[in-house]
Amino acid sequence: MPVARREDAPPLGVVYTPAEIARSMVELALAPLVDVPAEALLSLRICDPAIGEGAFLVEVVEVLAARLVEAWEPSRGATIDEARRAVREHCIYGVDVDARAVATARRALGAPHVQVANALAVDWRAMFPEVFARGGFDLVIGNPPYIRQELLADKSILRGFESYDGVADLYVYFIELAHRITRTGGRYCFITPNKWLTVAYGRALRGFLAKQASVEGVVDMGSVRVFAEDAFPCVVWGTNARASSPVKAARGALSSRRVPHDRARWTAEPWHIDAPADRALIDELHRRWPAFGDVVGRPARGIVTGANDVFEIDRATRDRLLANEPEAEPLVRALVKGRDLRPYRAEPADRSILLIDHGTSIEHLPHLTAYLAQFRAKLEPGRGRKPGKYRWYELQDPVGALSASRAPRLFYQDIQSAPVCCLDEHGLVPDTTVWTLPTSDRFVLAVLNSPLYGWYAQRRFPPALNGAVRPKRDYIRALPLATPSPSVRSRIAALVEDRLAHASAELDVAIADAVLDAYDLTASQRAVVARAGGDRDRSAARRSRSR
Repeated sequence: MPVARREDAPPLGVVYTPAEIARSMVELALAPLVDVPAEALLSLRICDPAIGEGAFLVEVVEVLAARLVEAWEPSRGATIDEARRAVREHCIYGVDVDARAVATARRALGAPHVQVANALAVDWRAMFPEVFARGGFDLVIGNPPYIRQELLADKSILRGFESYDGVADLYVYFIELAHRITRTGGRYCFITPNKWLTVAYGRALRGFLAKQASVEGVVDMGSVRVFAEDAFPCVVWGTNARASSPVKAARGALSSRRVPHDRARWTAEPWHIDAPADRALIDELHRRWPAFGDVVGRPARGIVTGANDVFEIDRATRDRLLANEPEAEPLVRALVKGRDLRPYRAEPADRSILLIDHGTSIEHLPHLTAYLAQFRAKLEPGRGRKPGKYRWYELQDPVGALSASRAPRLFYQDIQSAPVCCLDEHGLVPDTTVWTLPTSDRFVLAVLNSPLYGWYAQRRFPPALNGAVRPKRDYIRALPLATPSPSVRSRIAALVEDRLAHASAELDVAIADAVLDAYDLTASQRAVVARAGGDRDRSAARRSRSR
C-alpha cells in the first residue's frame, strides 16, 4: 500500500503489542484448536499478516510447543526445544511490508514461512499454495498497522473490500482480510484501535461482520493503558463460520468478565458494550427524549491559528500593541482555552488572541503589521503553516461566526475528564480545545454539568487518556435532551442563576437532582447513575495512587 511518508521515518503505523497482551490473545484464539492429537497440532497453519517483530508468533510457538509436548507419546522423550522447532517449521506463517521487521522476526522465530509482502495487495494463494490447497489458515492473529487514511497515497486496492470507507484507517481492512485467508471454520483475533466500534468509517466493517455473523467476542480496552502511544485498543475475535451464540463482550482488561450480548443488536450501527442496566437506561432515554442536535444549534470548534506562539499574546504584548495602535483593538480579543473552563464559569488566563480572519485588511495598522512581519517566514502558507488560500498574516482557518460572536454562549471542553460546561457573557474567543454552543439556556448548562451527562458520556463518547472522553460534534448531538415541565425548567433556571453567582457543593447536588427530575428517572434508574459515579471515583483514586 503506497503511503506518503519521509524516507527517514520509523515503520509507519507500528504500535508494538506488550508480550502479556500477545500471550493472552494467543491463548484465547488457540483454545478451540489445540485439544487434538500431536499430528493435528502440527497441521495447524497460523499467520500474522502484519508480523512486525514477531511478538504474536513467538507466543504461538510457546503455546503450541507446550501443548505438543503433552500430546506426544511419553515414550518419545520429546523436549520443549524439539517441539518449538517442529512448530516453527510447520505451523508459523507471516508477512510484513517492512523488510527490517521481517528480518528481526526471522531471527526471533527461525521460521521459513515469513515473507516481505503487502498483506492487502499480495496474491496469498500464490505465496503460500500449500496452505490454500487445504482451504486457508486455521488462525490469523495480530496487531495490524494503524495508519490514518490521509497518509495513504493510493487507495485503489482498498476499494475492493466490502469494509471500504474513504476515511477508514488501514487496520479496518485487515479484519476483513482475515475472513478471506482463513479456511471455513478458521479463526481470527486482532487488537486494533476501538474507533471502528462506533465511528462512521467503521459502519461498512460492522455491516460486513454482522452479515458474516463471525464475531464471537469483543473487549473494549479503551480505559486500559496498553500502549505508550495515544491509542485506545480493543480485541476482537471470532470464526470464519456463522456463529449463532450471543457475542461475549466486555469493557476493561482482556481478562474482564465477558457478558453475553444479543447478536441481533450487532448490526452496521455503532457497537456499544454496555452492562444490561446501562443499556436499558440509555435505550429509554433515546426512546423518550429528542436528540440534543434537534433542539440546540450546531456546536462549533474554536479557532485554529496554525501558529499559536504568534497569534496568542500575553498582557504585556497586548498593552504595547494597543498603546501604539488603539485602532487595532477590535482585532485583539480575550482568549479562552479548554483548561480554563470550570463548571458554569470560565477562569481564563490574562491572554489575548489576534483575531485576524480571512479577508481582513491590516494595511492601516502598521504597528500590528510590523509585529507579525517578524514571524513572516513561519506564517507563510505552505512553508511555516499548512497550504491554503489565506494571507500570511491571517489565521490559518476561517473564523466561524460562533467563535467570533460576543453574544452569550456555552463552552465545553474538547477533552473532558468530568462534566464541564460554562456560560460566556464576555465575548471570549475559544481556541481549538473548546467547543461552542449557540445558546445560553440554563437548562442545557445544567445538563452538561450533571452526573447524568457524565454517565452517558462515559458510555457513548470516544475515549481519551486517563479515563477522559471527547464529546465530538456528532456524539453530543445524539445526546438525549429532556423536555422538562415548565415548573422543573423554572426551578433549574433559578438554581443555575444561584450557581453562576457563587460556587456551592450544595447547589451542585440540588441541580444534579433537578436534572434527574427533568428526565423523570425512576429510583432504580437513578441508582444506576449513582453506582457508576462511585465506580468512577474509585477508578480515579486508583489511577492517582499508581502515578
